Amino acid sequence: MMNTSELYNLIYEHHLLNENTAAQLKVLTEKYPWFQLAWMLYLKNLKQIESPEYNSVLKKAAVQISDSKLLYNYLNSGFQKKQHNFEFENHVQVFDISATKVNDGNSLIDRFLSSDSSKIRNFHDDVTGLELENRIEIIEKSTAENDDIITETLAVIYFQQKNYEKALDAYKKLSLKYPEKSIYFATQIEEIEKIKNTNS
Repeated sequence: MMNTSELYNLIYEHHLLNENTAAQLKVLTEKYPWFQLAWMLYLKNLKQIESPEYNSVLKKAAVQISDSKLLYNYLNSGFQKKQHNFEFENHVQVFDISATKVNDGNSLIDRFLSSDSSKIRNFHDDVTGLELENRIEIIEKSTAENDDIITETLAVIYFQQKNYEKALDAYKKLSLKYPEKSIYFATQIEEIEKIKNTNS
C-alpha cells in the first residue's frame, strides 16, 4: 500500500507516475472511495500514461470529487505547488491512511480543524480577468443540468418542491428519452400544468 510520503511526491513529481503507480492508486481508490486526492492522482496518472480506462474512471471519479474546478485545472494544466498548497498539503495531512484507525472517532476531524489555517488563501487575489472568465465558464458548465442525469425521481422531486417549470422540463425530456413511457409522462405533464394554472 502506498504511504503518505509517496503520495506527496506524486502530487508534485508527475514524472514518477507510471503503470505501477496507476495500479497502486487504483487499489487505494477501491479501498478508500471517499479519498478525493487518490482519485485525482489516479486520473492524472491514467491521463499521463494515456490509459484507455481514463474516460470510464473520470465518470466514476466525478461523483467522488467535490471540487470539479480543481479537478479540471489539475488534469488539464501543469501542477504548480504554490498555487494549490492549501488543498493538497491539508489533504495529505488529513488522509494519512497508515495512521487512521476506524475507531479513532472524531480524531481525523479534530486534526483537520487544528491544522495550520494560515495556508488558506483566496485564489481570486492574483487571478487575471481572462483566468476568472475561464473559471466562471468551467463552473457554469459543471453546474449545468445534464440531460443524462434527468430521471423520473428527479422530476418527482422538482414537483414535490413545487418547482413546476423544472418538473415539466424534466418530464418532457424523459418523454423524448423513453418514448415507450411517453403516455405516462404526458399525463404527468398535463397534471402539473393544471396544478400550475390553479396556483397562478
